[in-house]
Amino acid sequence: MQGVSARRYQRVIPEMADTVGVSQSTASREAIEASEAALKQLMERRYDELDLLILCIGGMQFQDQCVLAAVGVDVEGRKHVLALREGSTENAEAAKDLLRHLVEHGVDPARRRLFVIDGSKALRTAINAVFGAEAPVERCRNHKHRNVLARLPRQQQAQTASLMRAAWKMNYMDGMARFRQIAAWLEHD
Repeated sequence: MQGVSARRYQRVIPEMADTVGVSQSTASREAIEASEAALKQLMERRYDELDLLILCIGGMQFQDQCVLAAVGVDVEGRKHVLALREGSTENAEAAKDLLRHLVEHGVDPARRRLFVIDGSKALRTAINAVFGAEAPVERCRNHKHRNVLARLPRQQQAQTASLMRAAWKMNYMDGMARFRQIAAWLEHD
């Protein structure tokens, strides 16, 4: 696409832009309208027919806004974007609102499923409030991985990352033993 964007498309395909009369504002407006329609469809969708085993919930900061997202994994391993919520932070009320939306659209709160989160206490609080304190919650490996590496000196990060990835590939008992070795090595260092 040679770097085509709403602002630069005329440099890449000038004769086409001239012949069809497409302006930057028209392209931007149509992209906004299509995005709004897709988001509306996503937010109104029902989940009654999905047999979701896992709900992954997390937030991402975009300047001064936080977007919370819920992604479900069904029994066949397919991922489904379920819902988005915007807020100023990843707080418990915004997370409860997101989870209540899922319940209102057909996710049965009585069905046991695994929740995968980034470790946020606000997300855990919301899960407890909407799905119950017995709902199993696991911390996302990628977040755990990043958090551990962020606390290490740069010269230890690559080796530790490799050791952690290898430990996650082992069976549970061997993997836990390896993580204890890694922790002891890091504590000693």
